[in-house]
Amino acid sequence: MERGWYMNLMVGFVVLHCAVHASKEACEVCECSDHGPRIVDCSDRGLMELPTGIPNDTNVLLLAENDIDFLPDNLLVNTSITEMIDISFNRLPSIPDGLFCNQTKLKRLFIQRNQIRVLNREMFKDLHSLNLLLAFGNPLIEIQAWIFYNTQLTNLSMFQNNLSSIGERPFATVNKTIKQVSLYDSHLTTIFDVVWQDLGINAYVAVDNTLQFAPATNRTDLKIEQVGDGFALPIIVTKEMADIFTKCGFSCSRTVHWWRCVPCAQGYYGDLRESGCKACPAGGFYQTKTGQAADTSQPIKCQKCNNGTYVTPAAHPGISPADCTVCPTGTNKSLHAGFRACFCLDKYYRKDRFDECYPCPDEGLDCAGEYQHLLPGFWWTWDWGSNDNYEAYQHFVVNIRSKNDSYNSSTQHFRGVVPKVHPCPRKESCLNEGDGINVTCEVGYEGWLCSECSVGYYAWFDSCNVCPKWWWFLLEVVLLLVVLAVVILVIAWDVRRNRRKGRSAVDVIFARGKIMLGFYQVMGEIFSALDEIPWPNILTKFGSFFKLLEMNIVQLVISPRCYFPDFTYRNVYIEYLFGMSLVSFVVLAALCVYWVSKCYLAIKKNTVEERVKALSTTRQKCYLFVVMLLFVSYPGLSSVIFTLLPSGCDPFYLDENETYSATRLRSDYSIDCQNEQHVHFNHAAEASLCYVVGFPSLLFVLLWRSNGQDKRNKSHEHLLPESSVDDPSYCSINDPTMPHRNEDDSTFNQPGIDLLNSEEQSPSEITWKSFLSGNYKAEFWYWEIVELSRKIIQTLFVLLYGPDDHFTMFATIAISVGFLLLHAYVRPMKDVTDSRLQMCSLATIFLNLLAASLLLSPTGGGTERAQVLAAVLVLMNFSIIVFVIASLLWMVMKSLWRSGCCGSMATCIAKACCWFCRHESLAREGRGTRLVMTSVRDLSLDVDEDYVERPYEEIISEHHELE
Repeated sequence: MERGWYMNLMVGFVVLHCAVHASKEACEVCECSDHGPRIVDCSDRGLMELPTGIPNDTNVLLLAENDIDFLPDNLLVNTSITEMIDISFNRLPSIPDGLFCNQTKLKRLFIQRNQIRVLNREMFKDLHSLNLLLAFGNPLIEIQAWIFYNTQLTNLSMFQNNLSSIGERPFATVNKTIKQVSLYDSHLTTIFDVVWQDLGINAYVAVDNTLQFAPATNRTDLKIEQVGDGFALPIIVTKEMADIFTKCGFSCSRTVHWWRCVPCAQGYYGDLRESGCKACPAGGFYQTKTGQAADTSQPIKCQKCNNGTYVTPAAHPGISPADCTVCPTGTNKSLHAGFRACFCLDKYYRKDRFDECYPCPDEGLDCAGEYQHLLPGFWWTWDWGSNDNYEAYQHFVVNIRSKNDSYNSSTQHFRGVVPKVHPCPRKESCLNEGDGINVTCEVGYEGWLCSECSVGYYAWFDSCNVCPKWWWFLLEVVLLLVVLAVVILVIAWDVRRNRRKGRSAVDVIFARGKIMLGFYQVMGEIFSALDEIPWPNILTKFGSFFKLLEMNIVQLVISPRCYFPDFTYRNVYIEYLFGMSLVSFVVLAALCVYWVSKCYLAIKKNTVEERVKALSTTRQKCYLFVVMLLFVSYPGLSSVIFTLLPSGCDPFYLDENETYSATRLRSDYSIDCQNEQHVHFNHAAEASLCYVVGFPSLLFVLLWRSNGQDKRNKSHEHLLPESSVDDPSYCSINDPTMPHRNEDDSTFNQPGIDLLNSEEQSPSEITWKSFLSGNYKAEFWYWEIVELSRKIIQTLFVLLYGPDDHFTMFATIAISVGFLLLHAYVRPMKDVTDSRLQMCSLATIFLNLLAASLLLSPTGGGTERAQVLAAVLVLMNFSIIVFVIASLLWMVMKSLWRSGCCGSMATCIAKACCWFCRHESLAREGRGTRLVMTSVRDLSLDVDEDYVERPYEEIISEHHELE
């Protein structure tokens, strides 16, 4: 007996230990209350399986809103629940017969919103205390007879099922306790009259109005009501139950002692996440039934309109298919409307979530997502009008991008105006990432059209680069000065060594260098002014190379903004100030040098002739210095002046209605033409037009006077007696054995004498006059002024009015053709090679302008053809500099070959000529010897007459002079 007692005690401890351990396991997953009635809340935990070990003293078990699809028979075998079990909103297909075994004290059972198809008597045989059963929202097809007989049911809710039939005695209970039955919206067509006899006194029943025969009974206390789709039967419950009902498709309100819960009306549904009823959203949704509640498989418990129809915001919530209207124009009617008035067609946008869609503008805008936003390579600004306009559009974009009903209804339409789109000069600078309503520039770019360099970046032609260290800036300046110094020294060295009649290397460099400089100055301005043209990529890169060869000194120096972040002057202002300062500096420097030399010579004890000679030489060098520097800088400075004129500004409309506008400088979009600072520069540029017209005019007058003086001097020489062949003037200026003629004369200080010319100069000496007209025929002494004007006129219209005007391009091309034909007709150059090079440069400029006009046309040509055109133009543009470099190298090679390899042979020939000439007259012998020896001794880098193409008439005349 003792042994049996001991075994029973051990079993009890094991059972108790297992129960306690299981309780911990269940309460780790669910929420268990420790005070008051024991409530185990496992609802809305995402459970697919039930936790084991539910505490034995549980009063309320909540398992709703999970993904449970199976319940074991022994789930509650050791538990006696007294109050309520809620297993609603799961995926249960059935309930095991023995699940509620021994649950004799359970009062309320909620099994609604599952997938239960059949209820049988075995489920409820032990539920003796059950008084409330909620089984609505299941696909039940049958209610068996006597199923609730052992219960104390008073309220039975079985609406919204798929019942096809019910048994003859389904509402029978021991004491006839059922007071309220909800069977509406259950698709029943026939109910036997015997069903009503088991109901309690004064019972209420709600059934569909679709029954074939109206309910008939001899009981007058019963109220059987046939209802339609919009019917909703309220339920009186406690506060705890009301909290549950608000998630089951009911709207609950408090009365004096209880809570009154009404099924959600038509057009509404119960939301799992929010208490109460929620209206079906406007768009493609409506709801004809009441008491609908969402679940995990259908978050919005609404019926859908047919494709291409929607419920307007004014008509929502829709309660029938008749509330769905046809979607407006511009929408895709083959798809469900969703949460809007149907989706827009491709390349359409809308300004109202529930209104029509409009075709997307052709250029610069992307309408994907049903709103207008920028494509990469385009720009707009919201800095106009009221800031409320931008904020309204920003909120509208957030609204229209929402694909559900979480949008704010107050921002579902946009009544404002979007900005006007403008193409970016540099497409790569405008990235426009994100939602596209705000411009996003590439790193290093900012401002208007993303054309301004950010802080820490500097502009190098058409791109922004990271600012280098300060020592790199100093190195750049030093290298630039060294290059200029080397060029000046080489020219000076060659001029001093050259004393022979003939064309020196410096002559060739100047002649062809001017042609190349003129070509690249014009092409650089063309590519700069026509930067909006969609040039092929290879031509765009070559355009930067053009501007490098343009000799625009300002653009070759890093922007001061790299080292002075607060420096507010724009590049175009710096160019203007630097250019005008350069003009003033060059003129003043030349005057200072001349007057310093004059003062120095006045102090120094020299003869009058020596002072006159030195001053004449200094004067000529100052003229050459001024003319060369101003000649090189004139096209660039003139372009800057034209750019700063009022016609250099472009108007930009800021909004799509073209109500607001701004004026920006075409060459630098960061400059506002209405800014006070720019207005001052504008006035200064207008005054500087005097320089644009005055400089070439002054050069023309000076050349005209100098040319007239030369003609008078030649006429005076022809009146003198014929000189003998022994006259020293016929001798070479490099012959040290002959008396050298003084280049100075006191007559330079006499009134009426032209101070622009020396009395006598070597033909190979570089002067300001030879720099300008040395490579032209005598009758075309003015042609360099024509060329200087051509550089300005060829880009004048484009600089003033921009490339968008068709007349501008026509006039530019016509001017180019006119200069090309004029040069081909008159042939002003002495050298045939120089003339051909100039013709080639003019023809290349014309072809580039012609290509620009083709690219500006609406068709523009295909990509492959544009690339072929670009390749041809690159070859032609590059051929100019290749030709100049190759000709100079060839000239140097020939000079070196002649002086190095043929020197001894020339010496032998000279000695033979000397021996032969002893038998001739003294005068003839001396002259011939001097001529031969001069050619042998001269080893400068000059091109002799034998190596330079010369006009035939000049050779014949020289031959006659020698004879």
